[in-house]
Amino acid sequence: MKTLLTTYSEFSKMLLQDRIHEDRTVTYDDICAALQVSPSSLDEMLLKELGMNGREILYSFQNLLNL
Repeated sequence: MKTLLTTYSEFSKMLLQDRIHEDRTVTYDDICAALQVSPSSLDEMLLKELGMNGREILYSFQNLLNL
């Protein structure tokens, strides 16, 4: 079983390298399902590290496309 830190790292990679946010049909729940983690578990770490939950982060990245 992978650690939450590993999942956090994989989430970051999906956004920064894989640019999954460019597919606006992808939801935070979809990402969590792909990472095999509950949204609330990942949110806990994201809030602690970044001060935003996963949905807010995904929304922010998706809105970068509108600049």
